[in-house]
Amino acid sequence: MQRRTFLTLAAGLSGGALLPGRADAGAAEMAFARVTTPNEFDTAVARARDQHKPILVYVTADWCPVCGSVDRQVFSNPIIMIRLYPIALIRADVSMISDGNRALMQRLRVPGPPTMFFMGPKGGGEIPRTRLTGSVNANLFLDTLNLTGF
Repeated sequence: MQRRTFLTLAAGLSGGALLPGRADAGAAEMAFARVTTPNEFDTAVARARDQHKPILVYVTADWCPVCGSVDRQVFSNPIIMIRLYPIALIRADVSMISDGNRALMQRLRVPGPPTMFFMGPKGGGEIPRTRLTGSVNANLFLDTLNLTGF
């Protein structure tokens, strides 16, 4: 019964993409908070922690072809969309290289996009072994998400 409920929910959230003949259906856009500076990042993290939510930080850029692949393979996956629903999503957009972007990348210890990692809901920094860089597929992302316990 649980499996049927899960698949029904997944099909609904995916706009039917899990149903036969609907593999081309687009997934709904995920609700990332977009940040470009350390101050904006701090505000987004504080908001998530006020809501007692774990956090996914995703460093990306419009000009990054690998980032586009991650967006399509990971964040359009209906199962991942369901799993990320209770997690605060922060998109650190470094598309326009600026002093603020450089400071944010330095603070997050990110040499460039794409990079992603998880943070816990109660403080502290990055959860160990959750940092992913470069090309990431849905299976690798789900394996990493499973390490968090969220």
